[in-house]
Amino acid sequence: MVLRSQETKITPAQLAKMDTSFQAWMRERHQAAILKRNAFLEELSHSDPDTITGLSYTGMDLEILPDLEKYKQVTRINVSDNQLKKVPATISYSRHLKSIVLTNNQIKSIRFKKNDSVIRLNLSENNLKRIPRSIKKLPNLKVLTINNNRIKRIPRWVGRMQSLNDLDLNYNRLKLTKASIRRLKNMEVLQMGGNHLTRLPENVGDLKRVKKLNLGKNQLTDVPASVTQLDSLNTLILYSNHFKYIPVTVTQIPQLQELDLYYNELQYIPRELGNMTHIKRLYLAFNQLKELPDTMRNLKDLTFLYVHHNQIAYIPRWINTLSNIEILDISYNQLFEIPDLSVMPALNEIDIQNNQIAYFPWTLLEKPNLKFLIVKDNPFILSKQEVKQLEKLTEELQTRGVIVRN
Repeated sequence: MVLRSQETKITPAQLAKMDTSFQAWMRERHQAAILKRNAFLEELSHSDPDTITGLSYTGMDLEILPDLEKYKQVTRINVSDNQLKKVPATISYSRHLKSIVLTNNQIKSIRFKKNDSVIRLNLSENNLKRIPRSIKKLPNLKVLTINNNRIKRIPRWVGRMQSLNDLDLNYNRLKLTKASIRRLKNMEVLQMGGNHLTRLPENVGDLKRVKKLNLGKNQLTDVPASVTQLDSLNTLILYSNHFKYIPVTVTQIPQLQELDLYYNELQYIPRELGNMTHIKRLYLAFNQLKELPDTMRNLKDLTFLYVHHNQIAYIPRWINTLSNIEILDISYNQLFEIPDLSVMPALNEIDIQNNQIAYFPWTLLEKPNLKFLIVKDNPFILSKQEVKQLEKLTEELQTRGVIVRN
């Protein structure tokens, strides 16, 4: 007999009830926001404007921004989680203002008064179709967070903002061109994840100042050869793309210290990875890897190695020679045995769960600097006496603050 799950059908009456419940919840939320707003404005009305250095109008369902001109000593303004559609120029009136946060509104247009003191601006989670032109009036802006909007292009004037060096454009609708790259030449931190990018412009190597480049959650399968010219780059995030192999050009980025290729379709690691002698953090989990090449023994600076959720059947003994590794996660693979990891001096967090390991790694429990150990879901062959011994040792370790999962 074949049992099939029946599709749940929602009647019009049930829909109406659900809709009524949601509307009731929205009314309660709105009423709470109004009470919060009224209480805040009442308190504000009794305060001396010249003594206020921070204003927070969060979660008040504001549709219009209050007049802020009299607050001349303000350094921080936060108007997130409201219903603003327009933002007037008075928001940047204070000559002491350093930070403006306008996240999670419905902003479609915004104006700024010229202000040399603002260095941080957050416009994430709005309805912006373009980077607002009036940002030019904040010439000393350093950090612009404008993720989760509908932005498609990088305007020319962005390249002329000499102080702007940290730009978060995650989760937009970017269409990158060679001109876009030229306009981003001043960036040191550049985040463009979640933009459905299928390719990068050939001149991406012109981003000479970039130290951190986030291209995660796109649809990339390769990178241009010019990435080898990214002399300042130390962190490259390629998380959740469609790479079937690690591009050899990536292994030639001279100062790269962190490489994230989680959730790709990697089938092997190129031997050239062993040339990345500066690499410290390597994230290769959730792929289809079957082995670690011998050249990886050259990665003497490596501190974090994550290769869990792959198809690895063997961990080479040379892993013990990587004396700087602090965190090793080889869980959810197809391992039948592991080398003696207890001899690795810096190693303090180890995860070997969900493999096929039969011999319990007793020496790990004796490791003096152990902080975290997960060994569960392995077919360990243990006598009754050994089970009791393991329980006792686990309790002793936990009293010392060591986390053990077995």
